[in-house]
Amino acid sequence: MVASGRVLVVDDEAVVTKGCRRILGDAGYQVDTAATGQEGLSRAMAGNFDLVVTDLRLPDLNGMELVRALRNRRPEIAVLIITGYGSVPNAVEAVKLGVADYIEKPFTPEQITEAVKRAVGVREEDTTRVEADLVREVLQRVARDPSLGERILRKGSRVLSGLALSDEAKAALVSGDIAWVEKECGELTGEERTWLQGRLEAEAW
Repeated sequence: MVASGRVLVVDDEAVVTKGCRRILGDAGYQVDTAATGQEGLSRAMAGNFDLVVTDLRLPDLNGMELVRALRNRRPEIAVLIITGYGSVPNAVEAVKLGVADYIEKPFTPEQITEAVKRAVGVREEDTTRVEADLVREVLQRVARDPSLGERILRKGSRVLSGLALSDEAKAALVSGDIAWVEKECGELTGEERTWLQGRLEAEAW
């Protein structure tokens, strides 16, 4: 299966950014590059990236400072560190900051591809888990607040427009798709099931 995802590679060595663009592009990823830490941070803030791959030694903002900034401002983006100056303290700090992986230069095409695949996979799993938690939160809220359930009944997915839910999740809540919700979120409580059943019956009419 061809991989997918948007990757930003931050490194001041053109041979590295060009190599990563070619290797990861061949693997199916959309790849953008930056030559400095500040440029990388600006691109990461403005773009919809799944992963930032960054060197530790950069001309301005160093890689670890870039990681800290991303963790504070865009925590949903996974980060992979590549470096020719590996050290135990750096590796320990990277782990503490929640970096997906830490690999040393020179690396092979297989090493960088596998590391990116793992990092993007972890992000996708985290995103799925966050959405499942949000769906459960909505169900718990409508169980406590019947008026919210009534608004969803009358206005449909517009009531959920401010929530970071996929169209599929919104549709499942609005239509009372119990099978989808249980598959994605686990076993339902009695109140949650009752509310969804009511939505399903309302849709049937």
